[in-house]
Amino acid sequence: MIPQIVLQTRVIILMHVAEESLTTNTARLAAKALSNSDLRIHGKKEECWSANDFLQAGTTSLLLYPSSHSLELSAEFVSTLKMPVNLIVPDGSWSQTRKIVRREAALAGIPQVKLPIGPPSEYRLRLQPHEAGLCTLEAIARSLGILESHEAQQRLETLLRIMVERTLWSRGLIGADECTAGGIPPGALFPLSD
Repeated sequence: MIPQIVLQTRVIILMHVAEESLTTNTARLAAKALSNSDLRIHGKKEECWSANDFLQAGTTSLLLYPSSHSLELSAEFVSTLKMPVNLIVPDGSWSQTRKIVRREAALAGIPQVKLPIGPPSEYRLRLQPHEAGLCTLEAIARSLGILESHEAQQRLETLLRIMVERTLWSRGLIGADECTAGGIPPGALFPLSD
């Protein structure tokens, strides 16, 4: 079961249209778990955004994107912000997210932040082109751990482990006994017939 996590931070996920049908996408899972989230598809002709979609009075908007001028998201940095935060997260491959950030005029002027170097990714369903790369759900979890709640971070990271383990199990790459985060639901296990 997907946990329901209630936070003050609003998470706005800008998913590249190519990610929409991928079963390995983690952004949808994050959006389902976070009650104060919004998932938008970038690249559909009917989708048009304005700065008003990302800016709200009495809040701070931040774009989670590691560029050369991104500020590091830290407790010290967060202490200077007007709370709550609208965290805008592009979702896709590195080249897809680069295009979202570069082409989306509504994101211009929104301060960019990046995560501090942390433990390696636990996401094992796609190859990461960068050693420090994270999947979208991990990046959101670590951001929320800094912005608001270590408990929310842990719950999202557990959700990711369950997704990864069950996906690997369903592909026959690991055994059911290796699914330690949430196990395999009893109804999914069945004896193979000859």
